[in-house]
Amino acid sequence: MTETSGKRTGGCMCGAVRYETAGEPFGVIHCHCHSCRKHNGGPLVTLAGFTADQVAYSGEARKIYQSSPGVGRAFCGTCGTPLTWEGDGGELGPIVEFHISTFDDPDGLVPEAHAFYPERLPWMDTADGLPRHEGFTEDSPVLRHGPADQGLPGG
Repeated sequence: MTETSGKRTGGCMCGAVRYETAGEPFGVIHCHCHSCRKHNGGPLVTLAGFTADQVAYSGEARKIYQSSPGVGRAFCGTCGTPLTWEGDGGELGPIVEFHISTFDDPDGLVPEAHAFYPERLPWMDTADGLPRHEGFTEDSPVLRHGPADQGLPGG
């Protein structure tokens, strides 16, 4: 693990899988893609991304499900807590994106954007002014800033 400031710790619900990150995340996003929603069981997932060399694990080994070519989704084999999205970050190299609610103190991990906004559930949106991207935030256009009017209660 790269030694830098800004260490954060986290883990699964039962405590069997633990992790520590060093340094700041390269991004914190809300993801609306079908795969992330399916893995998480919620209408969206919020992820904090780190390069693989910023991450160290302890305790039990996490289980990894290969959800698509080159993409692993880690979870605790004991309690089932979904933990990560893991894959190729292009110029960043291998990356690990943690579900922010698995951090011991997620308060400082503030989302910056929405990814895969067209895949969102039509009744789910957040009342923020963040950019909404068509796909991955680093290589897709911004579709809008702020929530959509259609599909929201009172919209």
